[in-house]
Amino acid sequence: MPSRLGQSDDVVLDLPCLHHQVFYTRFRCKRSCVELAKLCREAIKEDLKERRAAVMDEAAEAGNSIRKARRSFVNYKTKMTSLRRPDGTVTASRRAMEKVIYDFYSDLFDSHVYLPTHHLRQDEYIAPSVLPSEIRHAITSMKNCTAPGPDRIKPEHLKSIPPVIIKTLARLFTRYLSECKVPTSWKTSKTVLLYKKGDPADIGNYRPICLLSVIYKLFTRVILNRIGRILDEGQPCEQAGFRRGFSTIDHIHTLTRLTEVSREYKMPLCLTFIDLKKAFDTVETEAVIEALGNQGVPTQYTRMLREL
Repeated sequence: MPSRLGQSDDVVLDLPCLHHQVFYTRFRCKRSCVELAKLCREAIKEDLKERRAAVMDEAAEAGNSIRKARRSFVNYKTKMTSLRRPDGTVTASRRAMEKVIYDFYSDLFDSHVYLPTHHLRQDEYIAPSVLPSEIRHAITSMKNCTAPGPDRIKPEHLKSIPPVIIKTLARLFTRYLSECKVPTSWKTSKTVLLYKKGDPADIGNYRPICLLSVIYKLFTRVILNRIGRILDEGQPCEQAGFRRGFSTIDHIHTLTRLTEVSREYKMPLCLTFIDLKKAFDTVETEAVIEALGNQGVPTQYTRMLREL
């Protein structure tokens, strides 16, 4: 009996040491797990980086689209599960989320600046008839593998149509252009919201993509091919974006040289970068129409674009 008491006393006396050993063992195991997880993440990241580089090299050597190769890395879509209202509250109700989306884009696309309707100048220009060759050229320049609009027609379908259909489209486009009216169905589109980055509950972090009719896109491409030269000739040499034969790489090279020279001669240099929020979404239609008229675009085309 005394021996049992003695052993119990020894056990009680050793409990603090035992607790310390258990705690230290758990801490060491947890630390090892954290380090192992970190090594795994770094290995996966490095493996994905090498895989991306290999895919990009293959696309470049084959002459394929680098943008499509980059898109192939994204194999998931962020699901919109909730949205934040203007008052700061978050809702997961589908009907409430639809209202948040509707109110946001209605306010975004609505004009907040009063611009009087631009009176189109009168000229004697009459747009020539649309030729089948213009249709074929526009079809050839359209990209494949794009999402169709409400009519479910894809660019691949247009590239395989017979010549008789091309002639029919040419006659229809000529009539639309002479009357400055297009089918009402062309003004109906399906809008898809693509998540960019940031808080998924913020509707401002989504980019709207309007899936329009491919025939509508074909018609506008024919018009763009006609007025593109007029617009390009009226642009200054400083404008490098959105122009055929120009690249912002030239401007980047110029800025790089300016930076090098300023450092070499120890001269002060000030660079200003302007990022316009929702620049394309907030463009005023009447301002665009007025700018087209000032660039010398014939009135028939500007009236047609206003109708679109």
